[in-house]
Amino acid sequence: MKNPLSEIMEIVERVKFKPSDIRIYALLLEKGEMRVSEIAKELELSTRFVRDRLKVLVKKEVVKKKLVERGWVGYVYTAEKPSRVVEKLKTGIIGEFEKLERAFLD
Repeated sequence: MKNPLSEIMEIVERVKFKPSDIRIYALLLEKGEMRVSEIAKELELSTRFVRDRLKVLVKKEVVKKKLVERGWVGYVYTAEKPSRVVEKLKTGIIGEFEKLERAFLD
């Protein structure tokens, strides 16, 4: 039988954010649309690191990615609205706990 506390910790780990994720999101909330290089420069992080963290944030639907053509072709990133982020996280966590609950009821 699985341990419910270890299952809960796995759920928490999946929704947890790194300090750099929080900094990136806060910057995008403040500044709006930005390129990877702009974020990296502003936060004094490497572009490779920022690009990797943005992939995670886009996957978690905390940040949006958009292809643009402005004399150059590339991606810009924007923060999702805080209310949408909270709703998305809440729905995801509730769904995970409901699955866990069903697993332990069987």
